[in-house]
Amino acid sequence: MPACPCCSVAFPHRTAPHPAGPGRGRRGLMAAFAGLAAGAATGFPLARPARASSGLPPTTLTPDQALERLMQGNQRYLAQAPQPGPGNRDRRAILATGQAPFAAVLGCADSRAAPEVLFQAGLGDIFVARNAGNLADTGAIGSLEYAVSNLGVPLIMVLGHEHCGAAGAAVALAQQPLALPAHLRDMLLPMLPAALAALRAGGDTVEGTVRLNVALNVSRLLTESPVLAAAATAERLKIVGAYYDLDTQQVSAIQ
Repeated sequence: MPACPCCSVAFPHRTAPHPAGPGRGRRGLMAAFAGLAAGAATGFPLARPARASSGLPPTTLTPDQALERLMQGNQRYLAQAPQPGPGNRDRRAILATGQAPFAAVLGCADSRAAPEVLFQAGLGDIFVARNAGNLADTGAIGSLEYAVSNLGVPLIMVLGHEHCGAAGAAVALAQQPLALPAHLRDMLLPMLPAALAALRAGGDTVEGTVRLNVALNVSRLLTESPVLAAAATAERLKIVGAYYDLDTQQVSAIQ
């Protein structure tokens, strides 16, 4: 019986209390999500916030400009430019009160594919959701809806990568039943359509699964989230797929 590759697991971090007190922070967060839900229910595109609650203005980059900035960051990474530090004390103090990222990335939990490193991003630059297989599950969709509706993010990149363990496990599961822990099996099930299509196509089935899985999750974000679909229709948001080659260290678009 084929062995299932091990997967990385991302653990949530603890955040500092809101400067105005924990009660007010929780009320503000609940109000933000209530507004997001109201916008989705009406079917109207949610307007980009004029100003973040911290006083940080949202990015003014267009979706194409945000994508160009991400790709320029990968070029700096390829050139082995120094990784940005946490910023000076003033910058860190501003970020302690809120955030205004210029892009969001749905990436794999694999420890070799950290978007902040691959795109040479500084603290507060990109909003990242990660899980094994870069899947548009409930947590990822909700996180990205928040980034778009409340932070004004104009770009979401779904980022797959070479030699993905989750993709390899999905291919193995598509070929024959595997004895897997329940949560791991449930996590892999959304990847089965990509794995089955890759098996039918032939060739390198793992890499085929990675690329098809990226495309499927780009589509899933648009079909399962009225919030993201409305923003994309209004041309305030672009959702793109990309592939990270571990051998060359380069990120390239998936058409």
